[in-house]
Amino acid sequence: MIKQKYNQHKETAHNFFWRALQIGAKQGTTFLIFFMSAYFLIPEDLGLFSYLMAVVGLLIIFCDFGLSTSTSKYVTEEKTRNSNSLNNILFSISILIIGISAFVSLFIFFVGRFIFEDYNLLIYLIPYLFFLPLSSVADGVYRGLKEFKRLSIISLIVGFFSLIISYLLIKNFGLIGAIISQNILFFLLTFGLIIFREDIKIKFDKIITKKIINYALVVGLANVGFFLYTKIDILILKQFGYIVEIGYYEIINKLFLAISIPTMILGQIIAPNITRLITLGEYDLVRKKIDKTFLPLMIGGILFSILLYFLIPSVVKILLPEYYSLTFIFIFNILLLYLPIKLYANFLVNGFITPGGFAKIITISSLIWGVLNIILDYIFISQYGFIGVFWVTVIVYFLHLLTIGIYFYTKLIRIGKSKHEKR
Repeated sequence: MIKQKYNQHKETAHNFFWRALQIGAKQGTTFLIFFMSAYFLIPEDLGLFSYLMAVVGLLIIFCDFGLSTSTSKYVTEEKTRNSNSLNNILFSISILIIGISAFVSLFIFFVGRFIFEDYNLLIYLIPYLFFLPLSSVADGVYRGLKEFKRLSIISLIVGFFSLIISYLLIKNFGLIGAIISQNILFFLLTFGLIIFREDIKIKFDKIITKKIINYALVVGLANVGFFLYTKIDILILKQFGYIVEIGYYEIINKLFLAISIPTMILGQIIAPNITRLITLGEYDLVRKKIDKTFLPLMIGGILFSILLYFLIPSVVKILLPEYYSLTFIFIFNILLLYLPIKLYANFLVNGFITPGGFAKIITISSLIWGVLNIILDYIFISQYGFIGVFWVTVIVYFLHLLTIGIYFYTKLIRIGKSKHEKR
């Protein structure tokens, strides 16, 4: 039976392994750099570092604005159609991103000092505005072509050298070293992904670029909404002076991101297949795949959350004793409530909704709940202090997933019925 199941899902299993290895290299390197920063920096500096990364994360939304996700989708579609535009995509979108990132960088140079309190530190992250979205677009091309093995090898090599450099930088230069290490990681990753892409055509393709931009605008707005009900919390906490609590939040957030990697990978692995099924109009088959995965992932997430409830406090006490406190434990226990939801949301969004061409659902929902999150944050932080922000995060995240999940599923049912009626 095991052999039969393996043969049935052989491609998915192999792709999952290589994608897991690649994500482990890329995200694992990012996480290790962050936890090296937590180890060498005092809690106040870690909070400031997390705040700066949140600010630059907001700026990167406008540099990328959904282009990397849209690129992966259209690479798969162009490959399915055997289009001549396939090899023009990476160069065309890279040129577009460089232009946008240059504009955002000029904005920081000339206007940033009047907006951002920590402008002198923020300018160190300007290269990050170029290299992160460029590496994401290149990653999207590899994913769309299902070249997960090559992608993982490049990421492993880059991760190895980045960790060595980052360790030396953070140990010797503290906060500045932590900031520069982010630039180096994504510069090396961008260089590696592009240099081994031998099929790139140096040609700007207006037609395919326009297609990608049109879908990217929808995904980009969704990313803005996502920021509004996640990372915006850090900016609000900074505004009220909760610097140390920002560091606690980012430690927990990085931990949750690491835990959610398997469901994200699984979603990205099946994404090209879902794009193909949607392109062929097989909506009922897509819905059946959702039915098979919902309960196992949700139950697994709940059981894993229970395990973390007992395990993580002891781990933090041993590895990061400077951050172990009742405040940290309280924040962790509150955010733990939405971990099972986050695990399934990663799978649903990466595997079905976005590659299926339904990103508009996420956009509308995330913007609505994102705006509500900001309003509730200010109300709750005024009434209950910093802890109110985290209760709002749990509530809004749950309502957002409920909204997109129900709408997407019913949409598949309606389209499937309409298709059968036409037949």
